[in-house]
Amino acid sequence: MSVGEEFSFKIPCLFPMNETINDTRNSNIILEPPQSVLIAFHVGQIVSIFCIIFGILGNTALIFAIYRSSFSRFSYGLLLFFIAIFDIVRLISTAYYYLLQAQLIPLNLLTATIYIFFYRYSKNITNWLKVFLAIERLLAVKYWISNRYNVNSKNTTNIQRSRQKRILYLIFLLFVCTLISQHPNLITNRYLSIHLDPVRLYLMAIPNLNFYYGQYLFDGALFIIMSYIIIDDLLPVTLLIIFNTILLYKLRHLPSITSQKIAESIWILLFLTVFSIFVAPRSFIVFCNLYVDPKDVNNTIIAIVFHTFQGLEMLNHAITGYACFLSCRSLRKTLLDSIHTICKQLQTKSHRRDNPIALYIIEPSNIVSKQP
Repeated sequence: MSVGEEFSFKIPCLFPMNETINDTRNSNIILEPPQSVLIAFHVGQIVSIFCIIFGILGNTALIFAIYRSSFSRFSYGLLLFFIAIFDIVRLISTAYYYLLQAQLIPLNLLTATIYIFFYRYSKNITNWLKVFLAIERLLAVKYWISNRYNVNSKNTTNIQRSRQKRILYLIFLLFVCTLISQHPNLITNRYLSIHLDPVRLYLMAIPNLNFYYGQYLFDGALFIIMSYIIIDDLLPVTLLIIFNTILLYKLRHLPSITSQKIAESIWILLFLTVFSIFVAPRSFIVFCNLYVDPKDVNNTIIAIVFHTFQGLEMLNHAITGYACFLSCRSLRKTLLDSIHTICKQLQTKSHRRDNPIALYIIEPSNIVSKQP
């Protein structure tokens, strides 16, 4: 058995578009999903749709609030801004995935490749931006100065602009590095075909075992271990847990004034870390299936776990905006003030449209008499 054959039979289908060969030659295969899998699928789908709708609304509100507030002047505000953007991309990719399943979008190698790339790319970016946010908060705790948040200080403003540039360069570098690590997902020749598994109710791709990456035979197993398991999920989630533990410890030993200033951003990060844990279980499933004989794997259990955590993973991307508003009073105030201002402007425009003569009314208070 070749390396490619060993890989194809050691990894049963466990996430959308995974690299799996389904042995359909077995005449005993059931072509209808078990009731338990069907229930898990619908539960995961309902949770995912709920997260898609309210997650896009919450993250859009966060982007708007950061843009309208002083958060945009600080490096952690920029990080939250981009986290919200890529959370929206991830949620949209899930909606795209369900449209593929429902065959409202034609299911072929091109449409499948589009889903794989945006699903994996946005997930990787979001997880590592949270790690950058944790590192930034650690540096803020360690190198805190009295006028750090005094935006009226010209010197402090220059410092913040310099930090903005550095964090933007770092984010751009992350975009490039992630594109390099994920670019094999853009190659449609990696797969022979794509179909919907009627038993486990998720998409399956049959890999091209003769696919060459340059002059070398592509090792799909190594790519999944390095990219999906380590780089995308396990490493960033582990770092987030470690950094948050350190931050909570240091927060207890800060002066009260400093603690009040920085606590809000740390609580935001803590919220994001807690829900980031939901991305890890499916990575462990992938890892276990790399080394467990398929005969010892219960496909029904794998399907139930997948669909359950499909919904829970969406919480990781839907909660960002709400976590920020719950943890930060200034963001809440900015959002409410902005909504109030917009509503007032809409009412004014509506009043002028309904009463065009009001445009020509001159208030007595606006008349200034000229002295002779």
